[in-house]
Amino acid sequence: MIWQKNYKLLLLIFFLISCFNEKKNNIKNSPRIKSLTSLIKPNSKDIIYFNDSIDIEVISKDNSSIIKKLYVIYKNDTIDYFENKIGRISTSIFKSVGKHRVKIICHINNDKKETFYSSINLFPKNNAKKLNYKIKNIYPHDTDAYTQGLTFDGNRFFESTGRRGFSSLKEVELKSGKTIKKIELDKKYFGEGITVFDDKIYQLTWESNLGFVYDKNSFQKIDQFTYNHEGWGITTYNDKLLISDGTENIFFINPISYKLIKKIQVYNKNGPIKNINELENVNGKIFANIYGKEEIIIFDPETGVVESILDLNGIFNKKNYNKKFDVLNGVAYNSTTNQLFVTGKLWPSLFEIEIIN
Repeated sequence: MIWQKNYKLLLLIFFLISCFNEKKNNIKNSPRIKSLTSLIKPNSKDIIYFNDSIDIEVISKDNSSIIKKLYVIYKNDTIDYFENKIGRISTSIFKSVGKHRVKIICHINNDKKETFYSSINLFPKNNAKKLNYKIKNIYPHDTDAYTQGLTFDGNRFFESTGRRGFSSLKEVELKSGKTIKKIELDKKYFGEGITVFDDKIYQLTWESNLGFVYDKNSFQKIDQFTYNHEGWGITTYNDKLLISDGTENIFFINPISYKLIKKIQVYNKNGPIKNINELENVNGKIFANIYGKEEIIIFDPETGVVESILDLNGIFNKKNYNKKFDVLNGVAYNSTTNQLFVTGKLWPSLFEIEIIN
């Protein structure tokens, strides 16, 4: 009986090995499906300027394949189609600069179709305008404040500070720099930018993927929300929250549901702007600190195009200052009085400035 069981086991093993080899040979010998066409344009390495046109071209690899139609699809919508192997589309359909992915479906004779994907990288056509400034007033600033965000609500002035164990949200008296009201964040959080919307203060944290919502009068926390990227700067625009994450990306968030509405990328003529930090809406344009630089870029939130650069080099004379300080960060606009303010992390001064061309 034992030898019969062993014999059956050997037969089963032999059968399984035979099936595996047959499957392996079938895979090895199966013919590779070859494409009949090639995408020539657009090339993902091409530099294309915003508001220019983009050429679309597909060619046949043999004489038997005739290209009948091309369909160009963006975000699941057909944006254009052509009755032959070439065509041209306008970049205006993309609405903003940066990288955009399109799908091109090529219809060939005999009802065959082939699909291509291409990344289109759009750059602003013009250089950003250089702006200068003059200092109108200098106010005292808390030298223990590691400034992450500044904002006004009417004439009320709010500041968010960072560093784990020292992060806070506070209301500040502008002229004296004194703290009117303050709450401290849990020591595990690194506070980041703030903004005010609909009687609520929204505050980001850096690496915790978590934002807090407070009643702007009592500073009582009333809600919190999550995001799947770092939190750096935040402002409002057309009833939306705009959030930066230290890259060129700006995220548009619904302030009620906290759902992502869309994302844009911020570019100047040379490409994407990295390290975008604190944000402020100034009459529909977004002013943004660039981490590590004493400059503020001004970009269009609809297109992501950097229109101007405000050079703030030397605004804080560090030469004779013997206390600890860090980088420029913090921009706030009082729309009631039309005043613009900037400061830095641990800086002793808050500067009211006027932009000059």
